[in-house]
Amino acid sequence: MKKQILSFLVIFLAALSSSAQFSFVHISDLHISDAVSYVNGCDNNATKFQCYIKEFANLSPKPAFVVASGDIGNIGNQNPYGMYPMLTQYLYPGPILFPGIGDYFIDSAQTIPIYFAPGNHEYYTTLTPPATNSNLNYYPKYVSPDTDYVISTNIAVIISMRSGFDHNRPITVDPNITNPEGDGFSASQCQWLRNVLSANAGKKKIIFFHHPAVDVAGKNTDGTPFAGIILDTADGSILNNRTTFLNICDSNHVDIVLSGHVHQNVVANRQGQVVDENWPDSTRYIQTDAAINNAYRIVTVTPAFVGVSHVLISCSDVGIDQFNNSPNISVYPNPVANNLTIESLQKGTIEIVNIQGQIILQLTLQQGKNNIYVGELAKGVYILKFKNNKRQDVTRFVKE
Repeated sequence: MKKQILSFLVIFLAALSSSAQFSFVHISDLHISDAVSYVNGCDNNATKFQCYIKEFANLSPKPAFVVASGDIGNIGNQNPYGMYPMLTQYLYPGPILFPGIGDYFIDSAQTIPIYFAPGNHEYYTTLTPPATNSNLNYYPKYVSPDTDYVISTNIAVIISMRSGFDHNRPITVDPNITNPEGDGFSASQCQWLRNVLSANAGKKKIIFFHHPAVDVAGKNTDGTPFAGIILDTADGSILNNRTTFLNICDSNHVDIVLSGHVHQNVVANRQGQVVDENWPDSTRYIQTDAAINNAYRIVTVTPAFVGVSHVLISCSDVGIDQFNNSPNISVYPNPVANNLTIESLQKGTIEIVNIQGQIILQLTLQQGKNNIYVGELAKGVYILKFKNNKRQDVTRFVKE
């Protein structure tokens, strides 16, 4: 992979060869732990990570890359090594010291790179009590350089930025200590971003970092309302140059901004109004729930539009096996070319939904075997939603 220094900052351009359309996976908040230092609410020994990168590598169409928007490690500055070797043992070409941008891949063929941005947990030295170091010690040594950078294709730029460590303030100033703000962006980061966007005026524009630029209550991955406290659109966001960043997105027609941090799913506009994933009017500020909750999204980029899937659910511990089946329904063959068999334990209705969230087909499902012709569907991943008055199930299949 070709690398080139862009400016006075240590910034790299990763040149990807791509066709006129490509897709990639967005995940956030991996919270990898070593199962010794801190175990509650973490991905101990990267067990889940190992599962879902296998799933991503088997998606069809194959994603061009994966972006991970922060909280890669649960206590990223804790000795030893921030627990990052727990994650890198499952990446290719294997653990390396001081990896460059895009040096790690999720597949053994090394065709799908994974790109990282640091989150606030990267700066933690302890969680009980919480203690933060403003410098990243282990993250650049084991995961990725401590820098902003650009992934460039012939139709898009994908920009990774650092939104900073927890900016802890007195409770009289910040009454919601459960949703800490990041330090934010420096003036030089903002100017660098302007320069990158200006130089790529004719391309689709995607930015990812950890803290949401616009925060608003959404939903958990199971569909229930998010129950956490969000005081306003700046709560849990970034302190320094937040308005400047939003203005840069407006003036440069940024398509989407991807983030995590709050552990919920929501898409909003600048004013904090909840909008659809594929709302076309201006920049969409998109939060994806934590990877430890099995959530991810697929982003599809064409010369005309950046499409974003509804939240997808990975791996087996949420009732869906690693690639297809739910407890109530099974689909085969998978992948399928023309004739799909859906075998159901109950009668109900199904919806077939594409990764942009559009309902492609609705029909009644009988108990037993149901044969459906899907030969006219475009190639790709489809979500199959089953429901009746007793239960709901979700599975997926690949149209080849």
